[in-house]
Amino acid sequence: MDRGGRTRCGSLLGESRESLKIFLDSSVILSACGSTKSLSRLITEIAGERRWNLVSAAFCRAETGKNIIKFNQEGVSNWKILEAKIEWLPNALTTKRPLLLTLSKDKPVLISALAAKPDVLLTLDARDFALLLNTEVYGVFVTTPRDFLIREGLG
Repeated sequence: MDRGGRTRCGSLLGESRESLKIFLDSSVILSACGSTKSLSRLITEIAGERRWNLVSAAFCRAETGKNIIKFNQEGVSNWKILEAKIEWLPNALTTKRPLLLTLSKDKPVLISALAAKPDVLLTLDARDFALLLNTEVYGVFVTTPRDFLIREGLG
């Protein structure tokens, strides 16, 4: 359901629907760059036609840039293409809200996502986001690409 309590699968029933704002964690970005068969890649490829606005934070951009050098040339090329498709937002480093996230390395991702006010935060970091996966955190639904696609009726 979206913030208005409507289901997000309206388009599958022939109804028009609002666009979704999707915050991408660096793990999702790296997966999209590294594999043509990943669900992360699928999301980035169909985002435009599905009216999904892809956003992320400067922190995730830097993290991706630091790790993309481990990829082959195709992965690096994919990063350059994907980098242009994402709306990059400034980092948010503080929040007045309590967070159930133990590792400090992931707090900037969650805090930046909350500041961006997306509908969804996509991550592949199931270990560090374990307590938050498939839950809503202050209005942001935290999930994996696979579970997101299933909820959208595409899985």
